[in-house]
Amino acid sequence: MNITGNACCLLSLLLAVVMAVSGCSRPAEGEPVAAEREWPVKVARVFTSDALDQRQFAGRVKAVQTVDLSFQVGGKLSQLYFREGEIIPKGQLIAALDETDFVREVKRARVNLELLEKTLERQRALAERNMISPQQLDETRTRYELARVTLEKAEQDLSYTKLKAPFDALVTRQLVDNYTNVQAGQGIVRLQDVSEVRIQVSVPEKLLAAVSGDRLHAVTATFEVLPGQEFPLEYREHQAEADSVTQTYVVELGMPRPENVQILPGMTARVTLKLNPTQNSLWVPLTAVQSSADGSPYIWRINPDRSVSRVPVQLGRTDGEVVEVLRGVEPATTLVAAGGQHLYEGARVRDYAR
Repeated sequence: MNITGNACCLLSLLLAVVMAVSGCSRPAEGEPVAAEREWPVKVARVFTSDALDQRQFAGRVKAVQTVDLSFQVGGKLSQLYFREGEIIPKGQLIAALDETDFVREVKRARVNLELLEKTLERQRALAERNMISPQQLDETRTRYELARVTLEKAEQDLSYTKLKAPFDALVTRQLVDNYTNVQAGQGIVRLQDVSEVRIQVSVPEKLLAAVSGDRLHAVTATFEVLPGQEFPLEYREHQAEADSVTQTYVVELGMPRPENVQILPGMTARVTLKLNPTQNSLWVPLTAVQSSADGSPYIWRINPDRSVSRVPVQLGRTDGEVVEVLRGVEPATTLVAAGGQHLYEGARVRDYAR
């Protein structure tokens, strides 16, 4: 058998088949060529916004400060003038010590001072006649000054037997029983400063400068216990270190304590931040943003011939529906808002809404 001849015959047969198939697939003369596929997409435009940037956060009410109040002198506790859970105004009497011994010390110091005052007057007259030495007069004057200081201290200690609220306070805990002996500095009652309402929220790093700077337009709070009421807040301070897990910063906001309304530490609040818009900020629908293999964002720009081009972008803040584009697009740029996941460079598109 001639192997070479058979191979040549087989090759000629294959070429004939290919040419026949090609001839069949070629359109007849005058028949229209099939149009390039157009992918149906949703079309949108890059837009600018002068609307306020509004964000919401969960907040929690806290006390301005928490202190254990104590007497500056020791003694027997004679009376407590509070109940746990009660809000007491600044200056109200909270507790008192038995003042018997303190009153006695004041009387003793006053009598001693009066005696030394009379002695000093007599010795001054004697010194003018050179009947006593200047040293004796100086010693009496020194004893008189010491007696005056002793009286002042005794009167001060007597005033310390009354314990008053240093601020508008919520009584959270009674630390001692009535009629017991207490030491100076021993905690009597635990108070939370509620002279104003403080609310803490955790905000991301991107918003920290805005909250404490000029971009802050307004901050308001609502409370579940007070439905339908909104309260304005003001920035107070923020923590210098971020949370190691969430990378957020705790910001503290404040508001005057409303009258006849109890907003207590531990209650929850819904805080709304309203930020002034950045000048000439550009926005696109969040659905228009695609992610490349390395995670970098891009959009599909629609060219005048309805083909698309891939455009890398740098994103800013978002409200969940639209996102700010910091770099990569121009105002009024036409882009693919939805349906771009299957597109490729140069693909042609049509607006499925038309």
